[in-house]
Amino acid sequence: MKTENKKTQNIHLKRKEKKPKKGPRVFMLISILLFLIVFLIDKEKGITALTYLYHLTLEILPFLAVVFVLMVLVNLFLSPEIIKKHMGENSGIKGWLLAIVAGIISLGAIYMWFPLLKDLMNKGVKPGLVAVFLYNRGIKLHWLPLMAFYFGVKYVVILTVVTVLVSVLQGIIIDLVFRDGL
Repeated sequence: MKTENKKTQNIHLKRKEKKPKKGPRVFMLISILLFLIVFLIDKEKGITALTYLYHLTLEILPFLAVVFVLMVLVNLFLSPEIIKKHMGENSGIKGWLLAIVAGIISLGAIYMWFPLLKDLMNKGVKPGLVAVFLYNRGIKLHWLPLMAFYFGVKYVVILTVVTVLVSVLQGIIIDLVFRDGL
């Protein structure tokens, strides 16, 4: 038991020791260069792309504000110890159930959840539980009655159960692949 706790602590220490990744910066630099090339070749298309970026940014900002507030609340009220207890390595079935339910009831664009989920992983949430959360976002409670109307109750129940079961299988596989950390 102590060996397992030390191994878990070592995994989390390795995560904290990692150097910042250059990938996002390189991606941003390439995007800016491509935009400049398009702008130099065809100013009209460059202005169209810039206008699209502006409108997309305005559309995303409210969601980012919500995610920011959620991250602040998580940091204020949930210590890494509490998060690890409920969704960490030793969380057991409770962690899986929390991830399933949270995924099903979550709202908003999926990419808006990424920063919060990454923050939770840094605090000790298992990668498999994040995968389960993301997978179960495909189940939308408010659409189930409409699906039942078109496809029948039996179909919807089977699809929902299979989605949940496969999400857990996917989470287990993710945990096995990343058992030494991301």
